[in-house]
Amino acid sequence: MNPFWEPSLNISLRRRASSSEEMDIPGEDAANPYLGRSLGPRQLWLTGLVITVGFLVLIGRAMSLQLMQGNDYRGLAEGNRLRVKTVAAARGLMYDRYGRLLADNVPALSLALVPYDLPRDSTEQERIIREMSESLNVPADTISSFWRDLIERRGSSTDLFTLANNLPLEEGPRLKVLANSWPGAEVVLRPLRIYPSVGDGVLSLSHVLGYVGEVTEEDISSSREQNYSASDEIGKNGLEFYFEPILRGKNGRREVEVNALGQEQRLLAAAAPTPGKNIWLTIDLDLQGAAEAALTAGLQRARARRGAVVVLDASDSSVLAMVSLPSFNANDFTKGLSSEQYEALAKDPDHPLFNRAVQGLYPSGSTIKPLWAAAALSEGIITGTTKYLSVGGFSIGQSFFPDWKAGGHGWTDVRRALAESINTFFYIIGGGYDKFPGLGIEKIGEYAHLFGLGEKTNIDLPNEAVGLVPTPEWKMAVKKRPWYIGDTYHVAIGQGDILVTPLQIANYMAAIANGGTLYEPHLLLETSSEASTSHERLTPKARKYNLIDDRHLKIVREGMRQVITSGSAQALADLSLEVAGKTGTAEMGNRKPYAWFTGFAPWQSPQIVIAVVIEDAGEGSTYAVPVAKEIMQWWALSRVEN
Repeated sequence: MNPFWEPSLNISLRRRASSSEEMDIPGEDAANPYLGRSLGPRQLWLTGLVITVGFLVLIGRAMSLQLMQGNDYRGLAEGNRLRVKTVAAARGLMYDRYGRLLADNVPALSLALVPYDLPRDSTEQERIIREMSESLNVPADTISSFWRDLIERRGSSTDLFTLANNLPLEEGPRLKVLANSWPGAEVVLRPLRIYPSVGDGVLSLSHVLGYVGEVTEEDISSSREQNYSASDEIGKNGLEFYFEPILRGKNGRREVEVNALGQEQRLLAAAAPTPGKNIWLTIDLDLQGAAEAALTAGLQRARARRGAVVVLDASDSSVLAMVSLPSFNANDFTKGLSSEQYEALAKDPDHPLFNRAVQGLYPSGSTIKPLWAAAALSEGIITGTTKYLSVGGFSIGQSFFPDWKAGGHGWTDVRRALAESINTFFYIIGGGYDKFPGLGIEKIGEYAHLFGLGEKTNIDLPNEAVGLVPTPEWKMAVKKRPWYIGDTYHVAIGQGDILVTPLQIANYMAAIANGGTLYEPHLLLETSSEASTSHERLTPKARKYNLIDDRHLKIVREGMRQVITSGSAQALADLSLEVAGKTGTAEMGNRKPYAWFTGFAPWQSPQIVIAVVIEDAGEGSTYAVPVAKEIMQWWALSRVEN
């Protein structure tokens, strides 16, 4: 009997019958009972088709996930347990010309955070931040702000972001144990950049060497082809910035397996880092120290606070010393400068971060006169024997153009004009007077640019100033006023709108000293890699040859020698080596004048060229010459080649 049969329910149940048969009531044939309507052949075919298509769709989707998108999903899965970690490459070292170490790397400990692995649970965050604060002696608010910023801005990143730098090495084992209970935290050992000579007191090297700092988002975006990561350091200023591609090595990689907390479990593969190239500089460390000491003493004598010194090799304009005061300590930047400390430096009215040697713009004063003398000789406007009568000045219309000496100097030629810095002589050869034409402002500009003024010297340092050689067109465009003969007279004695850097003055003077070749000043001497014992030496680059016939330059050099023997820098006459030079006093309106000196020694076979400027000091002969004397005397005792 059919167990589903309930007559009392009065439900019509049918069984399958042939097309000619009547449908019977179940119960009449108890052996073949059926529930529901049976499916015909067409319905069965359609049902099978739907099932088949659905099955094919499922297979296709599975194949798509496995074959076409498998790598993506595999990467997501592997990313939860595989990490590629950067192994920082050591930066190349820097040495002076004699092999003394100027920039080094030492091991340093830091604590870094991985945003992806940081807990999102507020209770866990509070615990870790509290423990970190106690262990690192860092305010909890500072850690909390750093943590929050990482999660909000870089929550999916597996890069390392440094929380605390320069931790004591002896704290390493303790911190590693603690970091095991701080998900997302890692103790990292990295090379720390230090500057031993700066630390030993030669602070002026900071402007030259520069410093490194943590790479920023701007650095990464502008240097993407260099493959920087958030945990890298990058040159920020000075030679560290300029030679970043040379000094920076190639980072290594470690592929590791991590657990759910991001903690390393085992090493899968590794590639060692390649250190950056070492570089040797043209700087003489001892001379740098002597120049800094001389300028410091000179500032004290003048009761001034700011100045610069540049010392070049006369033969090729390689930089032997470069001092800008006041300075700063580059080690403070690499070890981590607080925002308050940086703000104090940035707001210091004496601008200690500013490299006056290459960025400072000053009226040249009379240090420019040797150039105009060479130009006038070259143009045939004067000869070595041409004389003018100096009577203390002359008038043009209602304007009087005085000499510095009341009553004048009497009859004078170009040598004496240089020795005694006779303004009227240079007024005449610069702008002309009466029937004498003079060079004129166009020729003055032509020779200024010939000797590298009004343009970059292309020294291997960032942010070099261009300077200014004024023209009538410039004055009309900037000051909305026409050019007058008085403007030319002012430029002819190094006053007015002409602006130069100490480096430009030293470099043009080197061209006069060496017989007429203008070189690009440079600090790089040679490079070498860790894997090679050979050094690649830089070839000095000459920008222009034979600027002026050396016959004319010889007359200028003789006049500059008379500056020492009978002129405004007689304080240098008792040195053991013979010096040629030119003093300058740049008038600054209501401020004290800027004191200048530039020169070379030994004067008949020059080895070094020097330029000194002291801001708000007074006469160049009084304040700049003693600085130059101390440096020249040091050179005579320690380095002069007989």
